Amino acid sequence: MHLLDGILTRLDLRDTVRTSALSRAWRRRWEALPYLPLSFVDELGTPPLAVDRVLVRYPGRISLFSFHLDKHSVTRVADWLIALCNRGVKSINLQYFSYTSSFNLHSSVFLCTQLVYLELRRCRIPPLPVGFTGFPVLEVLKLHFVDFPENGESQLEAILGVSPLLNTLDLSFVNIHGDGSNEWVIGGPNLRSLSINSDAHYGWRIMDLPCLDEATIYLRNYVSSGDFEGFIARFAQVRKLILDTSYPLPPLTNGHLMETLPCTFNNLKSLILWTHFCESPAILSTFCLLMNAPNLEELEITINRGAVDEIEANAVCPNTQLTDAFCANLQVVKIDDIGWLPNEMCFIELVLSKAIVLLEMHLTLGCISSKSNEHALCELMTYRRASSHAQVFFNGKETSNFSYLSIPCISFAQYGVSY
Repeated sequence: MHLLDGILTRLDLRDTVRTSALSRAWRRRWEALPYLPLSFVDELGTPPLAVDRVLVRYPGRISLFSFHLDKHSVTRVADWLIALCNRGVKSINLQYFSYTSSFNLHSSVFLCTQLVYLELRRCRIPPLPVGFTGFPVLEVLKLHFVDFPENGESQLEAILGVSPLLNTLDLSFVNIHGDGSNEWVIGGPNLRSLSINSDAHYGWRIMDLPCLDEATIYLRNYVSSGDFEGFIARFAQVRKLILDTSYPLPPLTNGHLMETLPCTFNNLKSLILWTHFCESPAILSTFCLLMNAPNLEELEITINRGAVDEIEANAVCPNTQLTDAFCANLQVVKIDDIGWLPNEMCFIELVLSKAIVLLEMHLTLGCISSKSNEHALCELMTYRRASSHAQVFFNGKETSNFSYLSIPCISFAQYGVSY
């Protein structure tokens, strides 16, 4: 009996229901399962009636509920949540992919106290019900393009405050109604992974996060506010940091970020940057982070020049302020979408000359580069390397799709260049 239950609960829902046709003994076998996962998140256009029929026929616990909503099914969400709140549901994932509207989330979701995983896209969050006791076992909360009511920052803080086991928080383009003058306070004693992606300046304030191990930060307007150095210092304990500094930055109020960063990222092993080398603040921010990450082992940079003019700043290469500890533990470097502009070349050459234990450097030219594949590779091979074990893997641009380039299509991805 337990073996059959284990097999059925691992089948796709359609296959589980189809076992009713095997024999009379199997006709209602699936309805007696101790729990049932309902997953339609990868099936756009699933008729709402399919969910309605299962909820009517199956009286047991629903362990997982995920659905890819459209204009037809979105009107059924409220009834589904009401039916689920007493079914012991542990995971809810509702994805509404619309660019013009959001659905109203029913407040019964706050009664699903056994939730471990909650992910929502394109919805309007209702006010917390009176007597809300929280999500005592919630571990993962992901909110994408959701709208909170007025004073929503307090509501989010309240949810976090009564979710003691939360370890993953992903906030992507979360909005509130009102003037947004209050701070968004993020805290959690067990939070290990935090991702914030926002165009709006909500005065994000990070509380003590003693367990935080990984952070992803894309804050366009906050970066430009002049307080970015203090904000980023709240993540000094992380092991992995993903950061976007590619947007145009005005001069910071207290000087450049490189001169004012009040912390050292001693635990940082992996750094992923979206940046460019066209403006001094962005360049200096990159150097600042590297100078304050003495134990960094992996560096990945994607060059994003889309937010700035194609005119780069005067060469910025602060050799005089670099110590022997700069990139001292760096082992793997990946840089994508290189334009082979002077500042980019300067940075690559500097890392090669300083990273004494470097093993691999992977370089990929962007679609538009100031040099041909041959000239870029030849110049790269002249750069001095500090590590005798370093290999440079060069992936040249493919020119077959660009008729205005006269050189033939050449790719050096297969070559490991040691020099």
